[in-house]
Amino acid sequence: MNLMKLEMMNGTERIAEALQMRGIFLEVKDDFIHLTNENSKEDIAFVSQLLNDLNIPTFWRGNKFQVLVERIPVAIMKKIMNQAGREFLISMQGYHYKWKVFAQRRFGIKVNAFNLDANIAFLVRSLNLAGITALAGCNGHHRHDPNVQLSGVFQGAWFEVIQEKYLSECTLHYKWIVHYGNNTGSSIIAEKEDEARFNMNLIYQDAIQMASVLQKHAKEIRELKNHTFKRNKDMKKEAYTWIQDKNIDGLVAWMKRKLSETK
Repeated sequence: MNLMKLEMMNGTERIAEALQMRGIFLEVKDDFIHLTNENSKEDIAFVSQLLNDLNIPTFWRGNKFQVLVERIPVAIMKKIMNQAGREFLISMQGYHYKWKVFAQRRFGIKVNAFNLDANIAFLVRSLNLAGITALAGCNGHHRHDPNVQLSGVFQGAWFEVIQEKYLSECTLHYKWIVHYGNNTGSSIIAEKEDEARFNMNLIYQDAIQMASVLQKHAKEIRELKNHTFKRNKDMKKEAYTWIQDKNIDGLVAWMKRKLSETK
């Protein structure tokens, strides 16, 4: 976070910044923080409770609120940004793996931000905003590789295409590689080159970079997918052929060709 920018922020701006970094979608208008429709009802309720627990005076009107103090300590921002995630079940159904679900779905799903781990929530929710269905994310807790669980193989392959097209210029500290064959079908996993433990601050910096790019181009990415992939029998047959042959590289290359043909 830019220290000069942080120093110039008032209370509303600091709370908005902290909530965004924790994965909450919002807009600031006329001194109100608007929690937008991309958030779940559970997240909106949790924001209200969290601010109350932190003794931050607020005035609420529906899904928007005012911060009633001009100065918010950085320590309070950190408490919001580092709020621990909560355990929740991932329900995988057969439809998650189907071509028609991949082809027809525009947006991802609403995963509660505060269920997700700090440092990774912003990335998980931005993937979903861009139409790449992400079910969960874990920051690794210094013990294992940070990861994002995607919904099915096709979502993983599509992320590889988007990663090359939009995220290749990000200056990341770790390699974020798509792996296949896990319970959800595919996952994005951070990989490091040495034996040192993962640095949570660097994970956060990587996640913020990727999430910011995905949010900036979310509408364009959704439209690209919608225009490129169809539920018709021929495309479905082609897509499943790569899966049956266990040729994920071929599937990714095929998606790239289809994308180039739509231009």
